[in-house]
Amino acid sequence: MTASRREVVLAWMPVVLYMAAIWTLSSLHLTDVPVRDFPLGDKGVHFVEYGILGFLVAHATLRSWPRHPALRTLPLAVLIAFGWGVLDEIHQAFVPGRSAEVLDLVADVLGASAGAALRFAVRVARRRVLS
Repeated sequence: MTASRREVVLAWMPVVLYMAAIWTLSSLHLTDVPVRDFPLGDKGVHFVEYGILGFLVAHATLRSWPRHPALRTLPLAVLIAFGWGVLDEIHQAFVPGRSAEVLDLVADVLGASAGAALRFAVRVARRRVLS
């Protein structure tokens, strides 16, 4: 079974839109946002933000390559999310009032990994229910 072009586009559309949202938010000087109130501060925000991205990218990779083992496509999802995190941190280095931090990137990759793992768990649970 291979994914149709339509299925692939529909799978990746949320990823592209969410990446655009991340880029847009990273372009803003966010001094009024109460990040300190969020668990783990801005690192927690990065973890959740990239957890969602990791989930979306993992879903897209699973839908795009349904014949490939999930344990092969999920690392690709984390790598794509990590790559976006790197680009976003570089981007933030040029935005007034923002900065690029290695620990933000660590939170990004941990969140992306958790999101991809969650998508894998959903897949396993779904298969158990359907069998």
